[in-house]
Amino acid sequence: MKELNELTRRLLAEGYTPEDTPPGTCEYKSYYGGWTYTSQALNQMVFETPCGLLVRGSRFTNGYLASRGVDWRPENDNPVIPCPRFASGPCSLRHPLLQTEKLCCGPDDVVYQCDCHPTDRPYTYEGSLDEAHKRVWQESDELWKAVETAHNGRVCRHQSRYGRTSKTWTTYYSPMECARLWPSCSHCSVLEKDLVPQKGNVFYDVKRTWTEKGTGLFPDEERVSIEKGCKLLEKTVSMTICEAIVRYGRQDAEQRAMGRYQRAMFFDPTLKIEVLNLRAARMDTRDILLDLQDVANGIQVTHAADSLKAAKAQKKARREAAKKQRIRKVEQMLLTCGWNGLDDLWRRRAEKLLDDQRIDELHLQWKAAQAQTPPEETQIRLF
Repeated sequence: MKELNELTRRLLAEGYTPEDTPPGTCEYKSYYGGWTYTSQALNQMVFETPCGLLVRGSRFTNGYLASRGVDWRPENDNPVIPCPRFASGPCSLRHPLLQTEKLCCGPDDVVYQCDCHPTDRPYTYEGSLDEAHKRVWQESDELWKAVETAHNGRVCRHQSRYGRTSKTWTTYYSPMECARLWPSCSHCSVLEKDLVPQKGNVFYDVKRTWTEKGTGLFPDEERVSIEKGCKLLEKTVSMTICEAIVRYGRQDAEQRAMGRYQRAMFFDPTLKIEVLNLRAARMDTRDILLDLQDVANGIQVTHAADSLKAAKAQKKARREAAKKQRIRKVEQMLLTCGWNGLDDLWRRRAEKLLDDQRIDELHLQWKAAQAQTPPEETQIRLF
């Protein structure tokens, strides 16, 4: 049984029993420590941080912290929130058990937990947690202007991160990230150009080299294959981004391409993967003469588009075969039981897979078969 929370202790002292449900509380549950506040009651409450910031009770409706043997929750008058000051060290106003209770969100962001307590002060925006947070981001906006000036405007805020503890901006540029965010942007401040509306993809070729084990008198043989026209991105994006990936983000692109073959390389230590001919294009084109030259050199050449087309054709064939099998099963049930003998499930299947004309035809065949079947002879018993 869980220890009673402070709210329950107060209500029991006032004369309530576990069978009661006091106003503003949920039904008594021993595994919650007794009564808990309803969401509506919490929304009407106001809490205060150790440094005097006002906090709406609605911030504490999504669970609570359980740490160091304490349930930090509204029912115990001690719910916690991330410190809006984002200080780098402990605070003397904070509860002693929370001095080391922190979350490091990278080297530039340290988040401590602050315990709050209920207050009779009415909520005002001035002097509140919301105002403190707004000041943090206003300060970040001011510092960002300095970053833009230092980089002559060629910096992307979408790809930058602000450290609320260190109060510094960390900037970087990755065209691969632009491909993920597109089309949220129409102008690239890093490249100092508008993104063209024409869409394309980044294509590459994959060269596989592996050793095929020989058997008997046949020695091991080194095999080479090339798959051409592989797509790097899952969807088409502006050609400006595709060209930037090839020019500035080649390393990230090759890492993503190599990551797709890590499993195969793990199970075959002899397998070597090379990413070749990284290029930006609206659609992939084939060099027939180069393909013939590679084949003449003993290299197995395939194209990703052909492999994808074959896989889709096989999938379609499997679906059609499975559908035909279901149709045969439904037709057999109609010929065996007739329409009136089917339950609701088989009737729905028949209506989905067959048209009305076919259903009527099969039902008539069942009736004709029933009419031609002689009745079973019964033996007369004398006793």
